Amino acid sequence: MTRLARVGLAILTLLAAFAIVGPWIAGDPNAQPDPVNGSLLLPSPAHWLGTDQLSRDIFARLASGARISLAVAAIAVSVAAVFGSALGLAAGAAPGLAGRLLQRLIDLGLALPRIIVLLVVLAALGRMHYVLLGVVLGATGWPAVARLVRGETLRLRHAQYVAAARALGAPPARVLWYEIFPGTLPAVLVASTLGLADAILLEAGLSFIGVGIRPPEASWGGMLYEARDYIGSAPWLVFIPCLALVAATSAATLLGDALRRSLQPETR
Repeated sequence: MTRLARVGLAILTLLAAFAIVGPWIAGDPNAQPDPVNGSLLLPSPAHWLGTDQLSRDIFARLASGARISLAVAAIAVSVAAVFGSALGLAAGAAPGLAGRLLQRLIDLGLALPRIIVLLVVLAALGRMHYVLLGVVLGATGWPAVARLVRGETLRLRHAQYVAAARALGAPPARVLWYEIFPGTLPAVLVASTLGLADAILLEAGLSFIGVGIRPPEASWGGMLYEARDYIGSAPWLVFIPCLALVAATSAATLLGDALRRSLQPETR
């Protein structure tokens, strides 16, 4: 593993640990112990990252936002990987008309503007639990994975070890599941790791415009939205969630690029 991959993995591990343990340490992210005199306080031993305009502890909201934002991204990537892998595998293996129809379905999914689809769906559904938001994001993110898996399936169908399995009498389903599918996993892993950064930014953007995670629940995008009017008087309200977003997306990108170079050396 390269140095950049280790850095990315270490940052993601720390963020995941912060998302799991942080809310237990920080307490209620919506608590307002001193709503009169406790707003916009600088970092101190009582409030490690200061307080926001509503006297809420920023560390507590950052920890709660990490849990929600990373969970949404992880769910979205998992849903997209599972559905995209299944559809791409079927599109690459199905003969004749069925394969062409599945290919056109993938092309249609790639052609649709994802952000527009998400805005329409989320506006229609209204407020939702973050788990459902992750599923919705994943349900619109599968086409890229499906395209990669279909391409790998078409390539592996002509591999020598696949031809040998067929010559030995292995049924098509066994060849597809035991010979071809494992060969597509490196591409899925790379796409999922890189897609994690995209999902984090997408959730933050949707929360920022008010159709993702909605107040009073904390998310990094929601924290940026609430801090937009205080960028001059309390810049740390913007800087802290921005730093978290940059760290998470940069780490996922570094790790995904390192995995791509390691698992798919021909793409270097």
